[in-house]
Amino acid sequence: MLATTAIYHRLIAHRSYQAPRLVWWIGSLVAASAGQMGPSWWTAHHRQHHRHVDTLVDHHTPLGPSAGWSGFWCSQLGLLLAPGFHPVQLPAEVEADPVLRMIDRLHVLPPLALAAVSWSLGGAEWLAAFCLSTTLLFHGVASVNSVAHLFGRQPFATADASRNNGWVALITIGEGWHNLHHAFQGSVRQGLTLEGGRVVTLPDPTYRFIQLLERAGWASRLRLPSNRALLARAAATNP
Repeated sequence: MLATTAIYHRLIAHRSYQAPRLVWWIGSLVAASAGQMGPSWWTAHHRQHHRHVDTLVDHHTPLGPSAGWSGFWCSQLGLLLAPGFHPVQLPAEVEADPVLRMIDRLHVLPPLALAAVSWSLGGAEWLAAFCLSTTLLFHGVASVNSVAHLFGRQPFATADASRNNGWVALITIGEGWHNLHHAFQGSVRQGLTLEGGRVVTLPDPTYRFIQLLERAGWASRLRLPSNRALLARAAATNP
């Protein structure tokens, strides 16, 4: 989960901080081993979500032509069976890195290798644990664009249905503060909200991990919105 949130999402997809290439490569390898596909595929789909959020072109939205439970399950699982599963265009800057491109093309190998290691260490029980944890992680990540577009608070003004959802933030170590993310896509910290006309911080373990990388010299130029910018984006229903 941490490789998905800190590397795939905040580093590669949004460039919310800078890091040496070794961090990109190791993080992408770990994220791929969790069944999250390759860095090019993941980035392409995530950027499409932001470009076309909550429209018919957004495969992740639960607010498409099929609303209710049907729309929810389409956003949670539908992409796996949709014609748009293979992105039309891959991100050029990710494709320019030969290591990231190789991880992307061979993305099926890391999870198979991890499954084999699990089997060799603990037999069927460990293999079952690998399958269960991978499935739970998949649904946890998917819940950011499904559950967090249906339930939660909207402290920031955005042109979409993104919401801050504490339960989603809990299972995704900070990604559930989704309304903030759509208001400030490049922010390295998503655990921010507004209460009573002031900025309030929220638990964001992914951000804390990136701070640890910064202290170790493996991350730099962390992007954060100013308090003035945050207050300026306050939703009309959040005085």
